[in-house]
Amino acid sequence: MNDRSPAPPPGSPEATAAPRVSIGLPVYNGERFLAGAIASILAQTYTDFELIICDNASSDRTGEICRGFAGKDPRVRYHRQPRNLGATRNFNHCFELASGAYFKWAADDDVLEPRFLEACIEALDKDPGAVLSQSLVKVVDEADRPVEIYDHSAYGTSSPRPSERLSGRLRGTCVEVFGVIRSEVLRESALIQSYIGSDRALLVDLALRGRFALVPEPLFINRDHLGRCTRITRARGDRRHIIAWYDTQLSHQRVLSTWQFHLACLRLIGRRVHSPGERLRCYRQLLASVRPRTAAYLVLEPLMLVSPRALTLARVIRRAIRRAGGRGRSRLPGSA
Repeated sequence: MNDRSPAPPPGSPEATAAPRVSIGLPVYNGERFLAGAIASILAQTYTDFELIICDNASSDRTGEICRGFAGKDPRVRYHRQPRNLGATRNFNHCFELASGAYFKWAADDDVLEPRFLEACIEALDKDPGAVLSQSLVKVVDEADRPVEIYDHSAYGTSSPRPSERLSGRLRGTCVEVFGVIRSEVLRESALIQSYIGSDRALLVDLALRGRFALVPEPLFINRDHLGRCTRITRARGDRRHIIAWYDTQLSHQRVLSTWQFHLACLRLIGRRVHSPGERLRCYRQLLASVRPRTAAYLVLEPLMLVSPRALTLARVIRRAIRRAGGRGRSRLPGSA
């Protein structure tokens, strides 16, 4: 089952008959957990949704699994890319095909409890000032053993002040990107871009636009395992592999990801925050988020364009910072 048609324009007869929620599931070689992820979506108590699966030219059983579900449930639309375009364009293509008033990205290795959609939509319906809704997140390992419960509201995402919401988005994780988002707000954003940390930049944009509503139940199960794409690419230790995960056309290029992320935040603050006082507080929050490792990359990234030796120096500096008391789990600055 293949669908290349774009979403119908708002106000058209087709749009009025569209499901209220669109779920976009980008996938590449996700056969291990994919069936469980799709089954959990189709088992939602809230049923007025479409599931758009964008297969990034997988070489495993992903296509077979997806076509099996599409043949049994008319809510499932399966689209296969002609080649691997990278995560950025595959994620964004899911949204381009969507027609619902609400949109949610889904991962091929995560699971939704049956009430996830119902609870998140109820939270957004009750709070017009909220642009996104996400539940408590239960993080598990590949054997489904609990690791932690993540609460995005602990990072100020539900604050009425943009500066406090921004502060939270410069910390914490990026799992909120898998929440339920108002499509009209998402449509005005830059979506996911082809640099490390662009998913965090998207969340910064959304947070500056409005609050993130919390559903105080662990209805979203996020599986953290060694086979997930971001772990594999980071384990290789070369940022070019990570960039290639975002966009395959950039596999042999060096991208100034740290600069792009911070410049995006500067532009978003200037565009989204209208109060001079709040805008100044946002700039202060952004400056305060520049840790030693981030500052090192801001200096070294331009040098990497000239000499590959700068990357080696960056790794030496990163190891030194970690030994001096940095976090045990290495994460590139600005990355999700």
